[in-house]
Amino acid sequence: MTTEIFTSRTPEAASATAPPPGPSAPRRTPRPGLFSALSTVVLFVAGVAVLEIGVRAGVWSSAVLPAPSTILAALGDAVATEQFWSDTARTSVEVVLAIVFGSLIGLGAGVMFWKLPILGRVFEPYLVSFYAVPLVLFYPVMIVLVGINATSVVILATIMAAIPMALNTTVGLAGMRPVYLKLARSLRVSPRQFLIYVAIPAAGPLIVAGLRLAVVYALIGSIAMEFTTAQAGLGYRIRYLYEIFANEQMFAHILAVLIFSAILTTLLTVVEKAILRGRKA
Repeated sequence: MTTEIFTSRTPEAASATAPPPGPSAPRRTPRPGLFSALSTVVLFVAGVAVLEIGVRAGVWSSAVLPAPSTILAALGDAVATEQFWSDTARTSVEVVLAIVFGSLIGLGAGVMFWKLPILGRVFEPYLVSFYAVPLVLFYPVMIVLVGINATSVVILATIMAAIPMALNTTVGLAGMRPVYLKLARSLRVSPRQFLIYVAIPAAGPLIVAGLRLAVVYALIGSIAMEFTTAQAGLGYRIRYLYEIFANEQMFAHILAVLIFSAILTTLLTVVEKAILRGRKA
């Protein structure tokens, strides 16, 4: 007589003898750049729709804020005039010069403050103070010194752009990891090689952040200075149209400034990616 013995497998035993689960499929996450672009488009379309519907429904008067379609039509009329392109050319030259000069001066000042910490501690409070004060207050002084022309606008916009560039460069270089200094000493690189190939790339993220702020402040400074007492430029044209109650044309020029700002931001993003890509390489 054969006795059959049946054994029950516990859940623990079953799990122990079961084959290990295979690798799970990776989750697809949306690309940050694509998600940001889609979010921007959605918000822009939603904002334009709200403004258009608000005017059409009579929530507010078109004299206060015209409909986006009306502003776009007014911008089309303005683009067809020679005056618009003359103002745009002057503002563009002022902004570009302020960005170039401000970035170079700020980068040089930041390196100097890093090389001479005592000098940096002396000037840093003044830079921070100028950073907080609207430099448009000094525009009457610039008029007395250089006259009512584009030079005064470029000088003050350059100062506004140079201050954040200098502060960010100083902080970035001062926060450099000590291992870079030890590596440079071991390789016996020259001070110039260390600055170009080690120090500036190491402080790259903060320097790029300073460049972004320099672009923003150069644009703000140029438009604000033109708006105050200049005789040409997009800022001056906005103030002039406001004074003669040309509401639709005024908002059309404001839209032109926004488009100009978006173009600058896009170009800056391309430059930033190129700089950081070169830093990683």
